Amino acid sequence: MSDLRRFYFDDGKSRKRWHVEQQGKRQIVHFGRLGGSLQESQKSFPSPAEAKEQTEKLIAKKRREGYIEIDPTRLEIVRAKGAKQATESQIKSLEKQIGGPLPDEYRQFLLTANGGRPNPDCVAVPGMAGIDNVGVGALFHLRPSQPGGDELTYELANIGKLLPAGHLPIAGSSDVFTLSLKPKTFGCVYWWFHETEEVDDDGNYLESAGYLLAGSFDEFLARIAGLFGDDEEPEEESTSQRPATGKKPKATLKRLLRLMNHDLTPDKVEEILQVVGELGDVSGIQDGEWPFNNISSPAIVRALLQAGLNPEITDTEGHSLLWQCAGCPECVDLLLERRVNVNRRSGGDFETTLMRAIYSESIPAVQRLLKAGANPTVRLSWPIQNKLDSNAEIRTVIEKARVDWKSNKGKQQEAGSAVPAKTAAPGKKKGPKPTLKRLLGLLKHDYIPEEFEELAEIEEVVAELGDLSGIMDGEWPKIDRLENPDLLRCLLDAGLNPDLTAKDGNSLLYQCVRSLDCLNLLLERGAAVDHRTSDDKETPLMRAASVSDEECVQRLLNAGADPTLEFTRFAKVMLSMKEKMTALIEAARADWNRKRA
Repeated sequence: MSDLRRFYFDDGKSRKRWHVEQQGKRQIVHFGRLGGSLQESQKSFPSPAEAKEQTEKLIAKKRREGYIEIDPTRLEIVRAKGAKQATESQIKSLEKQIGGPLPDEYRQFLLTANGGRPNPDCVAVPGMAGIDNVGVGALFHLRPSQPGGDELTYELANIGKLLPAGHLPIAGSSDVFTLSLKPKTFGCVYWWFHETEEVDDDGNYLESAGYLLAGSFDEFLARIAGLFGDDEEPEEESTSQRPATGKKPKATLKRLLRLMNHDLTPDKVEEILQVVGELGDVSGIQDGEWPFNNISSPAIVRALLQAGLNPEITDTEGHSLLWQCAGCPECVDLLLERRVNVNRRSGGDFETTLMRAIYSESIPAVQRLLKAGANPTVRLSWPIQNKLDSNAEIRTVIEKARVDWKSNKGKQQEAGSAVPAKTAAPGKKKGPKPTLKRLLGLLKHDYIPEEFEELAEIEEVVAELGDLSGIMDGEWPKIDRLENPDLLRCLLDAGLNPDLTAKDGNSLLYQCVRSLDCLNLLLERGAAVDHRTSDDKETPLMRAASVSDEECVQRLLNAGADPTLEFTRFAKVMLSMKEKMTALIEAARADWNRKRA
């Protein structure tokens, strides 16, 4: 009798495989590094019972050391409606096409599951600096009679031509995952990052661009399943002490947060509701602990709010709960009933929930947010603007809302309803002494929007200082997005150098490329239009083409920005995703070269 169990260990530095098998009185262990050949060691015991006991103790020890068992059955794979298993003849045809056999594990996967979307749909990449995990997208299915996106033969014909020989694309969305067909790494899974610079002149991946992710297809599935942890704790002494199969894990906040990381399939929704019901109180969850996800289940939102979840909680990426629910009108209603801040900006992109609802193309959610007071006049980033441009129905709703918003704002100003300036209360102590250090401290924000709460305080400090010409390069704060023209005008009028650079070497113009009004102010003051950043030598035009709209890009071009300068790798990738912007830059280059000639 044989009982083979496989494990892997990967902390990004040490990457190992470890297999153990009991055959009667013998214990057989295979071990080695990921991607290399396995060594073997054997032990014999007086009886099969003792061999089993010692094997269980050894497994428990490996678990405590951080080894994870390869069990692909733990992964939930959501298959498309009507999806069919691959046939033996389809697999043989594929093997003929690739010129050799498929690894047994992957062959079995096609004969049973045959593709689908994993839940969770991300996998950890512990050996990559700066990247914790990446999206897997879909596991490709085999259906040669219906080629298209996510179908194996179709992806092999399209993605396969970008890959080095001996790699079969098996999963992906923007990135791609491949199965190695090479003798030395046969069956291993590789990850190919779409933004890698390791490509040839034609844009094809170099062999060095592939990141060895897993030693087998089953290990790949186990790594996906294990991204958010396991409900079972590592075994302390013996595998025989495991909870009986079918026993429900204990309801804990940790388990709830782990479940909320997954796609909210019907099974996961039911499990989450059960855990929330057993916990009763979830008010202990803090900002930054809540998982990043898109929530589309009113039942979950209702249960969480009733159990005390803070309706203004922010997730691990800084997004608000309302932002997470932007695509589900019923979820939006539940949070609006709790009077959440409808115009709150959150996350790294500082989006409002209305922006997210536009991007999700949920017209009912957009209408509910507008009715609740969402500001439709906020400036949109290019991905959201593209969604708006391509959806006539949402565009009509937003355009009408903008007209109404501006009309109502004008009426309020005529009626004298503008908020009066704050005045110090009688006898109140004066604030801190106005200094350049204090001013720079007030300006330390990643994002300074058109409506900026600290504007009045900054204007007061600037007025008392009178002269800002003493602020030197490198002293200016690292601001990712400066979009407040009133603030910028106040600073420039007080002598701020329009060519000032921040601590990271980025120019003031570079910080303002998302705001046409701010660009105009700086260009009118003579700001250098082609100043390059100190890190990646990116100009304001390159950044604007990546993150802003055509109007801002055209303004820079009109001011003399050079479109023929070599774009950075990231700027090239972002530009390739924007058809209108690409056409604008190409036309500008042609015009520039014509004038230069």
